[in-house]
Amino acid sequence: MKKQGKKSNAQLIIGVLLTGKDLKSREISEKIAETEGRTINVQDVASMLSKISDHNKCHLGYFIEREQKGNGFVYHMVQEALAFSEKKAYDLTLKTGKDRYTLAQALEEFPGLNQYVESPKARPGVKDIPKKPAAKKAAKAVKPAKPVKKEKATVKPLSESKVAASVSEDKKVEDMAARLIQKIDELGGLNLNVKLSFQLEEAEK
Repeated sequence: MKKQGKKSNAQLIIGVLLTGKDLKSREISEKIAETEGRTINVQDVASMLSKISDHNKCHLGYFIEREQKGNGFVYHMVQEALAFSEKKAYDLTLKTGKDRYTLAQALEEFPGLNQYVESPKARPGVKDIPKKPAAKKAAKAVKPAKPVKKEKATVKPLSESKVAASVSEDKKVEDMAARLIQKIDELGGLNLNVKLSFQLEEAEK
């Protein structure tokens, strides 16, 4: 709020709303012209009303009600806020300012205004109720590891080629034995020299 000089448009509009009457933009403009001798365009009044009646833009908006009638809107200050001085009401439209009147002070001084402040977040000094932590999900039971099956030691069978080689060697021995017996038979008896000679012959083969 300015200490000296003319009042701002917002101050003039708020002063008219503090009469507690239901007023349209045109009626507020006419009222200002009548009491203050100043002319404020109806469109400018409508634009300012749109701003100060929105609590997202200023705290005074919690206490200005707007109702549509016909093609326009009608504005009025709630009954509990009519106790504001013009300065206090105007301070609630400001975001910053030294020693300005705040929403917290207004709610403390006029408890009846609390019903118009919808969200606890809008109340300075009032903390939101902390949310309860979500219940932790029960830990899943750890399934025991399946026992590892021990594989039995298996004896690998001999390959066909090795088996065939073994059979072939046995057959050769049998053939040699048969020839030896036949040779002894032909000679009519066992002779050491013949035996050695026969073995040498067979070895050479």
